[in-house]
Amino acid sequence: MTRTRIVLAPRTPDAAPHYLIVDLAGAVAARGEAPIGVARPSEPLREVLVVPGAEVSARWVHLPTRSHAQALAAARLHLADQLALAEEDLHVAIGPLEDDGYRLVVVTARRLLQGWLAGAALHGVFPDVVLPDHLMLPAPPEERLVGAFLGGVMAVRGRRLALTLEPDLAALVLQGREIEMIDGAEAVEGALATAAADPVINLLQGEFDLGRESRLDWLNLKRAAMLGGALALSIPILFGAQVLRDHMAAVSLERQATRAAAAVLPQGQAIVDPAAQTRTRLHDLQLAAGGGPTALIAALFTALEGIGDSQLEGLVLSPDGSVRARISYGQISDVELFREAMGSAGVTAREEATQEEGARIVSDVILGARS
Repeated sequence: MTRTRIVLAPRTPDAAPHYLIVDLAGAVAARGEAPIGVARPSEPLREVLVVPGAEVSARWVHLPTRSHAQALAAARLHLADQLALAEEDLHVAIGPLEDDGYRLVVVTARRLLQGWLAGAALHGVFPDVVLPDHLMLPAPPEERLVGAFLGGVMAVRGRRLALTLEPDLAALVLQGREIEMIDGAEAVEGALATAAADPVINLLQGEFDLGRESRLDWLNLKRAAMLGGALALSIPILFGAQVLRDHMAAVSLERQATRAAAAVLPQGQAIVDPAAQTRTRLHDLQLAAGGGPTALIAALFTALEGIGDSQLEGLVLSPDGSVRARISYGQISDVELFREAMGSAGVTAREEATQEEGARIVSDVILGARS
């Protein structure tokens, strides 16, 4: 049976994340830290990444529509005038429809979520669920509030309230409302285990939902069949679909490049030319650190940026300094393009396995030291 690893994302990038491994009964089976470069645990684990709630806004919004897409659009419109971030910088996740028409809406900066995921990957963590720390507390009934200290800050949860703040600001922000604190490490760990077993929301939605392309339920198959029939009706429709596909591929490449750049550039730096900025940044890091994994990752991102429909599916830093990557391509010829790109960068890339998975080509490679 699969156990759950709850990983607490550090509040500073140079700190190692702490984790708990809990069994199906919610009992803590192990605790520890995940240092940088550690391999992913060999046993299959469901992983829940808990991110700093001070950077994540949780609100309950009246969104009675049952369509997820319509509710998401309505939530964005509702929050447009309330948040300082531009539309393209927002990541919005929505929870299930509640009985009275409300939904939990969680908002954070896209670049922050990208950074948390990139940092987790460097520590061998590839989460199935991402939650802010304040939503790891139980929701109390009526108007009561519960709180807990997590890493020096206070997470507070009410029936339709969740936030993380400095302890000395609690009385001011909450207007003196009484908070029932969860005391003791064991009680806090129990609350985390309960929330991880049945999360109220998952921030891995939209572009961050890595499994969205592989899920084909009956509705998706039906839609695909209808689209296939429509495309077969006429040449103009086929041409239009190709144009749309090329446009979507271009947009996807641009987003991939921006995400890759955001993972390595200093926080807050505007991304104008992802390729050039990433090369410059990682070149500086390489000079400062003498090469190593950072340089290998830089070469990897640069190579993938130049290959049409390529995607990085997994990244693990090995103790010996090599980098293990799992990459999917749109076509078999892209594998050769990747080999050539890595060779041009002076990086050895040994393929462990290359196989077809559905409509994709998936390759496991080990990137060694620079030659």
